[in-house]
Amino acid sequence: MEKETDIFEEIESNDTLHIRFSSYLEYIDEVCRAVTRMIESKQPQVVPHLFSINLVLREGLTNAVRHGNKNDSDKVVDFYLNIDKEKSIFLTITDQGKGFDWKTQQRAELPEDEDHGRGIHIMGTYFTRYSYNPKGNILYLEKEISA
Repeated sequence: MEKETDIFEEIESNDTLHIRFSSYLEYIDEVCRAVTRMIESKQPQVVPHLFSINLVLREGLTNAVRHGNKNDSDKVVDFYLNIDKEKSIFLTITDQGKGFDWKTQQRAELPEDEDHGRGIHIMGTYFTRYSYNPKGNILYLEKEISA
């Protein structure tokens, strides 16, 4: 998996986490571990939301690596987590791909006999808001964490 040019960089502060990594599916586990570790140690009020955060995070990162960057290890994925004290968490996932028409995908029927094509619906179920930039290669997610 690793080449000399592979990237996995992590920058963390109290309320933010930025991870930049080469497009390998294996790095997604490391990102999820870093998010879990940060939330458990610095933001305990968010711990009850870890399942949904990790589910949506895995979906978004997998899409960025597979569909956005086409598994090209020379391309990177940028991930940002920002926690607005006891109000919301924000995730941003950016790939270097061509993007896609997410609004059309959003309106598409769920494929009953396929094991893919459910990402946008999962995001809408577990997060308060989601959107993409016009090009379709930056995913913005928000989850309200307060009552």
